[in-house]
Amino acid sequence: MSELAKYSVAMGAVLAPLYLAMVIAPAVALKGWRAFPRNRPMAVILSAISFAWVGWLLHQTPMGRFETLRQPITLSLPVVCVLVNIFSSELLAPRALGGIMILVPAPLLAAARWHPSPWRYVMLVLAYALVVKGIALILSPFLFRRGMERIVKDVATCRAWGGLGVAMALLLIVLGLTVY
Repeated sequence: MSELAKYSVAMGAVLAPLYLAMVIAPAVALKGWRAFPRNRPMAVILSAISFAWVGWLLHQTPMGRFETLRQPITLSLPVVCVLVNIFSSELLAPRALGGIMILVPAPLLAAARWHPSPWRYVMLVLAYALVVKGIALILSPFLFRRGMERIVKDVATCRAWGGLGVAMALLLIVLGLTVY
């Protein structure tokens, strides 16, 4: 199984249950999505994942003339994570989600770069869409709430968007298992 196939299946496996919940239990999904922007435990978990991922990338990436700064920056990340969780707690969950959405495309793009299938463009478009959405969430976390108000405004709309999301997740899984 290629790297692109692994990423495609993993993304589909992560997204499918989230969207399936919107189809099966839209009332619960409505409540959960509306509470997400101010969900403190989720904000802490997502920001910790983001900072850990950034630390791992700093450890792996050649830094050229800034090589001497690698260790101090890496060692300061846990402190910065705690300070961000203390002092920037307002709408931190969407911001942390945006940070993860910015980090996810790096391995996707590396894996899809030289893949021979024209279906790789699905992953490329998805990667760039994640970057744009991630930037928007970091800069304006209230956009998450505004977007969710449109997507989950009632049970029928929630189910429709959930069905579309499940179809997208299944497409990623099928592409990962058959094409990539």
